[in-house]
Amino acid sequence: MQSGPLLSTKAGTPEYPTRFLYLPQGTSRFEKIGTLQKYPKDTVIIEPGEIPQCCYAVKKGCIIGYEYNEGGDERVYDVQMMGSLMLEALLFMNGGRGIPSPVYFKAVKNSELIRIEKHALIREMQEDPRLTLDIIESISNKFFSAMDQLRELKCHDTEWRLCNLLRMFSDCYGVPHDTKKIIIAEKISQQTLSNLLGVNRISITRIMKKLRDMGLVEQINGYYCITDIDKLKRHLDFLG
Repeated sequence: MQSGPLLSTKAGTPEYPTRFLYLPQGTSRFEKIGTLQKYPKDTVIIEPGEIPQCCYAVKKGCIIGYEYNEGGDERVYDVQMMGSLMLEALLFMNGGRGIPSPVYFKAVKNSELIRIEKHALIREMQEDPRLTLDIIESISNKFFSAMDQLRELKCHDTEWRLCNLLRMFSDCYGVPHDTKKIIIAEKISQQTLSNLLGVNRISITRIMKKLRDMGLVEQINGYYCITDIDKLKRHLDFLG
């Protein structure tokens, strides 16, 4: 399913950043200069400390950047959707020599990536300035997403952050159901929500029960369903 826009919009006006990243214009320009590689689910593409010599365009599937916390759980920082770039920022830092990856990158579903070697990318950037602009936009998107995650931690509690994350999922994977309901057409475990928010699963379980009791969220055939997206947004406003 095609994901929603990088900045969720209503009547063309940006509402909020999202950590589900992709380039609105796609990655077709990068696909012409790279080679297709397939990565089965759970394949680790790069580990902390490795200096990449290439970057990737996500043609199909989904990649996460993550590390392990003290309890051994994953802490997910961003989600590279279909049509996104990954590792491009690391590639050009340190005077073009590159820097080590600070986190793991792993395929969370069967994925197809376009591997783009550094020398080929530099050559094509000299020929087509649009590639440079795409890279700048991709890096900027990640910066704004990271900045927004820090803002969430400082300004909002876990319930607000979970509701906001569900809103992001509805933008990316939402399918209309009945009159106002939106099914998130991607099976999401409470552990996944915990990893994305960096909180323990007990907190997620408690808040999800509260949201179900309030009639904001339910489950249909194992998929989370937002009963009314407008009510969820009003609840976000109430939580502040």
